[in-house]
Amino acid sequence: MHRRSKRILTVLALLSIVFGVLYAVALGRSTARLRRAYAALEADGRPTRAADILPPKVAASDNAAVLYQSAVLLLKGQPAGDKSLFEQLTSRAARTSRESRQEWIGHEAVTKALSLVAEGTHRPACRLEHDPGSVLEVMDPPALEDLRNLASILTARARFEAEDGRPARAWDLLVTQLRFADSLRGDPSSRTQFVRLVQTVWAARTMRWLCETALPAPEQAQAIEDLLRRQDDLEPLLQAADGERLLIGEWFFNLSRQELDKILWKEREQNKNNVVPASLVRAEHRILFLVLAFKPRLVTDHATYLEVMRRRVQVLQGPYRDRRQLDEITQWSLWNVLTHKLTWSALNEKYFYSRLQADARVTRAGLALLQHRQVHGTFPPTLETLGLEELTDPFTEGPLHYRTEGEGFVVYSVGEDMKDNDGTPQRRREDSDPRRKPIEYDQVWRFPDPEHRAAQDAD
Repeated sequence: MHRRSKRILTVLALLSIVFGVLYAVALGRSTARLRRAYAALEADGRPTRAADILPPKVAASDNAAVLYQSAVLLLKGQPAGDKSLFEQLTSRAARTSRESRQEWIGHEAVTKALSLVAEGTHRPACRLEHDPGSVLEVMDPPALEDLRNLASILTARARFEAEDGRPARAWDLLVTQLRFADSLRGDPSSRTQFVRLVQTVWAARTMRWLCETALPAPEQAQAIEDLLRRQDDLEPLLQAADGERLLIGEWFFNLSRQELDKILWKEREQNKNNVVPASLVRAEHRILFLVLAFKPRLVTDHATYLEVMRRRVQVLQGPYRDRRQLDEITQWSLWNVLTHKLTWSALNEKYFYSRLQADARVTRAGLALLQHRQVHGTFPPTLETLGLEELTDPFTEGPLHYRTEGEGFVVYSVGEDMKDNDGTPQRRREDSDPRRKPIEYDQVWRFPDPEHRAAQDAD
């Protein structure tokens, strides 16, 4: 018995040594890969400290965000029926029904709130507060949805002013909307930058609608051109990608085991299937967590995350790629669960940025065409005549397409399929699967808009 026990102990000791060596080798290899990932980021000139991307503290009297929040609180504190005025203006009914929003958009409190926004756009800084955040709310400041809704109210009020016979006031509001968006440029959050770009597109599309009845004054047109050009800058998105990596990714991968377990369990609880017994869910979570938190595995996941985030910046800086190519890039993270959790949608931002960029450039070209007609009485034969050679199509990096048509024009980008569909506008479809074959359409501004004319005739 004694000899048998010694053999068992010897085998266990040898196994411990083997596993120890394997663990050390695995940890050494994963640590070396992590060092290489950091070195590659430094070689690319990307920041490696949160302090390098956070905007400096500013006094409340200089911070536009304070006035934006004041505008939101003013609307939230104003009763309107069974809700606050802010809720009435941003409810699902208001988004889907023009009549519902028109009932409240002319309210005096809206005028006061938008005056606060306008005042804020002239402040020297706009600093939103960021804490290293939850995985469940990646880089989503508490007030960010409020800012997005505030921008939608600005757009709706511009339409209200135009329909009420005050187009000059409508154009002023659209300039304010672009300044509002521009003030968010320095925020190191991907979601803030997405809101900024969406604000710009809302303003651009409303401008196209407004051009059917009134053109901006020369000073308004110049301000719009300057602001739309500034919004075309890629640098805020690159800074936001770095911000997400430093404020979220690095925070997440440096959590203690207990904190990581708590966050992952909270997410599992929020997405649990009540059909599965709670004990089984807990057991499954424990097994998965042991795998994810195994040190060599966790370090490898961290290194993969840095590699994907580096690739994300390269994708943003490079030419547009179709969805299939983007899907191939995301395959990097599929075997690294935590990386996939943090980056599953990040590489699609090139597609969204290109769409929003195309909308802004088409709008700039169309406004320049209308100004040319005001001065010369006719549209130019080519866009080159306008001196706007930088207005390339973000999907192809070639020129935007343009032709005169009747008493107006058609100017467009070829869109996500990267094919010229002769100015065919996008039609709504039910299939929202991102893996679908792209619809054959262009991002187009046709002036005058046949649908707008038909609506006027109906009235």
